[in-house]
Amino acid sequence: MNPDEKVTALLETGIRTLNKAYMLEKKPVDFGNGIFLYPSEFHIIEVVGKYPEKNLASIASHLGVTRGAISQMVRKLEKKGLVERARNPDNKKNIMLELTGFGKEAFEWHKALHESLETGIREELEQMSDTDIEKLLMVHRHFERMIERCMERYE
Repeated sequence: MNPDEKVTALLETGIRTLNKAYMLEKKPVDFGNGIFLYPSEFHIIEVVGKYPEKNLASIASHLGVTRGAISQMVRKLEKKGLVERARNPDNKKNIMLELTGFGKEAFEWHKALHESLETGIREELEQMSDTDIEKLLMVHRHFERMIERCMERYE
């Protein structure tokens, strides 16, 4: 495969993956109790469960979305009884999130789902060298920057 064919194959696979992810983001999931959550809501629950020290702004940055988008999703999660806002005692302006008991259940359900889905990726990565993984991450970062440049053009 020549360099142009490699770039084309990589970009076509990336675009196809983005399109599938976009379609998936529109489908809510019942994690077993009649409450439906969208993948974007699960992503917030995942970040709060993994990184409880992050505030709203850092959660937005972590997920690559605006603060306004995070605020809207957090309100929905609060109404569903999954998260609660908490103020940092050291900095009252710093709003943190905490998972409720119900939120912890959703976090564990989502974590188990990811573990089952990521098995193939883990097996592939175990066979790769650290150098190969770094190269893969570098290509992903270039792809992310390409998408960011496209977003800037359409603003």
